[in-house]
Amino acid sequence: MGTPQPARQRHVVVGNINIDITLVVPRIPGPDENVRAADFWLGLGGAAVNYTIATVKFNHEASLVARTGREAEALGLLDELRRSGVDISHVRVVDEPTGVVVVLLLPSLGSRSMITIRGANEALTSDMIPDAAGDVLHLASVKPKLVMEACERTSYDYISYDPGGEAQHDPRGVGRASSMVDVLMLNYKELEYVAGGPVVDAARRLLRGRLKYVAVKLGSGGAVLVGRDGMVYRVESFRVEKPVDVTGAGDAFDAAFNVWFLETGDVRKALEAAAAAGAVKATKKGSSFMPSRREVEEVLALRGPA
Repeated sequence: MGTPQPARQRHVVVGNINIDITLVVPRIPGPDENVRAADFWLGLGGAAVNYTIATVKFNHEASLVARTGREAEALGLLDELRRSGVDISHVRVVDEPTGVVVVLLLPSLGSRSMITIRGANEALTSDMIPDAAGDVLHLASVKPKLVMEACERTSYDYISYDPGGEAQHDPRGVGRASSMVDVLMLNYKELEYVAGGPVVDAARRLLRGRLKYVAVKLGSGGAVLVGRDGMVYRVESFRVEKPVDVTGAGDAFDAAFNVWFLETGDVRKALEAAAAAGAVKATKKGSSFMPSRREVEEVLALRGPA
């Protein structure tokens, strides 16, 4: 993680492939109640999928490691990944249900609720991860046990982890796994599950073992990065068009942070780019519709040098 590397590095990304069903609703329905949706989107999703697509759009290369059901093939989702430039040679298609996520977007509250069926994603194992097949290993919304096994059996110089919902389901496991990666990425709610307390103090409590940086996404509050050497960097949120769909914004953040950090070695620039990428993603409907590098750079240019 020392010297900045040339552009167009390969990211090996481990995680889920989902069929995302997004409904824009005025509120969450109660028992036996029918609420009419204002809009609808059906398509490709999953934190690892979103990250890989973003990585390619940021001019790096990406290989996806995942399991999925045959519905993903039948619906053309794997073809969509190929067209996006993602290497799917490490994706296994199995006779099990494809993962499904139903996202309920509530524009009036600026929030969302999610219902998940893991399906084929559930049986993803660390032995599917090719060793040293890229410059960075990113683990997205996978169980802490898989993260720890992957860190023990592979030899990547740079490993990042975004636990997603695992921070709520297994906060202690995420805390243990975080000590085996270089960068931990989570939102403020996930950090609260894992470490509790004020953001900076909670992040500092996690900085042990291999972990060097904790990047915390604060939504409209921007983002903060806490480093092993005592550094604390904060960036304000970027003002872009009115948010349409925040699903996948955290994955765009993760990809941008790693891309810019690997290229520049500057965590402040990486945090700025990550916050910009997350903001631009929120203006696009559909979780896997990621911003381009040009869009991120245009937003960064409006604010000026980091």
